[in-house]
This record gives sequence, C-alpha cells and structure tokens, in this order.
Amino acid sequence: MSLTPVKGLVLAGALALAGCLEVPRQTLLSNEFQPAEHCLYPSLPAIAPLPAQFSLLSWNIYKQQRNWQPELSRWMADTDVLLLQEASGRDDFYQWLEQQQLHWFQADAFEWQQLPNGVLTASRQPAVQVCAERMTEPATRIPKSLLFSRYSLAGAKEQLLVVNLHAVNFSLRGRTYQAQLDMISRAIAGHSGPLIVAGDFNRWNARRQQQLNQWAVTHQLSEAVPAPDLRTRFWGYPLDAIFYRGLTLITAHSINTHASDHSPIKASFSTL
Repeated sequence: MSLTPVKGLVLAGALALAGCLEVPRQTLLSNEFQPAEHCLYPSLPAIAPLPAQFSLLSWNIYKQQRNWQPELSRWMADTDVLLLQEASGRDDFYQWLEQQQLHWFQADAFEWQQLPNGVLTASRQPAVQVCAERMTEPATRIPKSLLFSRYSLAGAKEQLLVVNLHAVNFSLRGRTYQAQLDMISRAIAGHSGPLIVAGDFNRWNARRQQQLNQWAVTHQLSEAVPAPDLRTRFWGYPLDAIFYRGLTLITAHSINTHASDHSPIKASFSTL
C-alpha cells in the first residue's frame, strides 16, 4: 500500500509551516534554453529522430530523497525517453542528467527552499517542441505539473507527442482530476500521430479509475499494463501508468525498488 494521499497532506502541512513555497512566473526550465513561461521551440538545424524502436521509463522519483542514482543510472543504459515526477532541481541531479548526455525540460510547478519541483522529461534526442502546464490542488493549493513534448520519430509520418503527468491528489468529487484530464484532451485534440501519456495518475479510488477509463476510451488510448506488475498501489489501484496509441507495444514491465515510494514502469515501442 502506498501512503501517497497521506504524504500529500504531510507535504502540504510542511510547506505551509515553512512558509517558503513560491509559484514562479516562468514555468518551463531546460538545460539548453532560458526559462520560459509556457512553451519552447528548439530551433535546431537538424533534429535527430528517436529510433523506430525506442524505450521509455516513467518514475515518480520522490524528490530524490532516497538512493536514486545507482538504480536510475542502471535503468537508463537502454532508455531513450525518461519521464520523472516529483523531480527536485538539486545540483547533483542536474549534474547526473548532464553526465548522461540527456536533453531535459522541467515544469516548475513550485519552488520550495529555492529549488524547482515538478515533472521532468529527458531524452537521448532533442525535442522539437515542449510546453508546460500547471494545475493547482484544490485542497493543498500545491500545484501539480505537466509537460507536453514532441519528437521526430524514425519511421513515423508524424511527430511523437509525449505527455508527462503528475495528477492532482485531492479533488472534490473528482472535478479537478477531470479538469486535468481535460487539459490533456485539449492539448492532444489536434494530434493524429503517435501518442504516449504517462506518469503518476494518482488513481486511488473507483471514481478516478472510471474517469481515467472513460478518458482513455474517448482518445482511443491503450494502457501498457506491465508484466510483472509491481506498481505501487493504494486501496488496490495502481497509481502509475503508461497509455499509448499509434504505436506497437513490444514490452512493458515495472521494477521493484526502494529508491522511491513508487515503482517505475518501463516500456518499449515501435512505429507501426
């Protein structure tokens, strides 16, 4: 059982007591570009595509509070795209990304103790476009973040759109949870190419499971159910997921770890 909802309340209390939570105007951070409010369009002369067969790892890294580096280094040996939730912008973490020679973007949901916190997407090949969004928790008032990244993909006629999500934890009657799904719906509405939506969905009750199922059906998304399925669960519901369309799923598995309170999911895909 995960303590994610309880952890959210504890974090909210700690931040309130500390009185040092800030929501910066500029949401989008990168290792290669100046901070931006919403979107960045890398003007690279020749953007190399992701390979026709590629792998993706999604993991709530729990603000790097545990011994994350050895395990993540091992998992990244054959990973092309990395999606992290609850990433904290510490110097050692950014140095690790640089050592891995990754292109990365982070959605700065909020700053605590002058460190940016939010989802982070990194990749072996540079993105064509990246946009960041925030959604504020109605109960804790702590923002959650999303990243929308587009990549050239070998063998595909259209770009690959990857959505990195950290879903709201508390939502009265599921309204804000649905609003966050609707935010993704608007962003992917005009995209007919390959698509991946992954991250920490915080689906820990029947209502959220139903909302997520209906949303996935509406957008013709399939879930990459890992085997073995070692995902962190709360009240029996898996918190993390990878959804996709327009791609062939090759493998998906979750990984047992003590480096976070969430187990990562790794999946490999190929173009149709």
